[in-house]
Formats: sequence, C-alpha cells, structure tokens
Amino acid sequence: MPRRREPDPFALQVGTRIKQLREEQGLTMEKLAFESELGSKGHLSNLERGLARPTIHTLRVLAERLEVDVLDLLTFPEQGDRQKLVDLTRHLGRGTIRKLLKDILKDMAPLEASKEPAAAAPPPKKAAKRRSAPAKARKKKRSS
Repeated sequence: MPRRREPDPFALQVGTRIKQLREEQGLTMEKLAFESELGSKGHLSNLERGLARPTIHTLRVLAERLEVDVLDLLTFPEQGDRQKLVDLTRHLGRGTIRKLLKDILKDMAPLEASKEPAAAAPPPKKAAKRRSAPAKARKKKRSS
C-alpha cells in the first residue's frame, strides 16, 4: 500500500504517541526501528507522521521494545483525565497498582450493588425436617 500524502488523523495521534514514548526513553528512530525488529527507519518515520497506519503486529513489536503495554501506544493523556490516569499508571510498580485497584474496587462496590436489579422475593423456605427424639439424642451423644 503506498504511503499517504496527507496524514490519517488517528494514525497521526498514534504516531505522535510513539514518538513521545520513544523520546522519553532517549531512543533515536534508527535505534527503535532496529531494536524493535521493525527494521525500517523510513517506515517508523511514516508511522510517527501519520502517513502509514500501524498494524496490530507493529504496535506489539514497538510496545515490547518501548517496554510499555500496547494500551500505552493508544492512550492520549492530553485528551482527558481518564487517559491521563491510565498514562500515569505506567510509572507505578505492581504493588502500587494492585493496591490502587483494590481501593478502586472497594469504592465501586456500593455503585455496583446499586446497579443490580431489585432482588426478587426469596424463595419460600422448605419446612425443616423434624428429627425424632432418638435421633437428637444420638447426635448429642456423638458430639460429647
């Protein structure tokens, strides 16, 4: 597929993000292309400028070399608090992320409970079986 003359808007966003992450790690285009097995500095340049749309495989290869999740290549922190929060988690350790997740889930439990439909009336309880006097006595005797 020939490269575009005009950048694809979404491909440009992804390309700009790749460039940000690449520069954050102090990598040149050439080094990232070579070390990620992307192989072509020109192709990486086209990706960063939005002139080529990355494939899923390309995103995975770049994410591996940049030591981020593929999600991080598709997160644009300047577009809102949620994406900014996702981006900030890249810098946290596993233990901190687990603690945050636990706290978030705990805080969300009341919200989830309020979303559940009103419970139907509980099914009628079955009549308890009556034990004969000797059965009760045997049970007491065993527990002694």
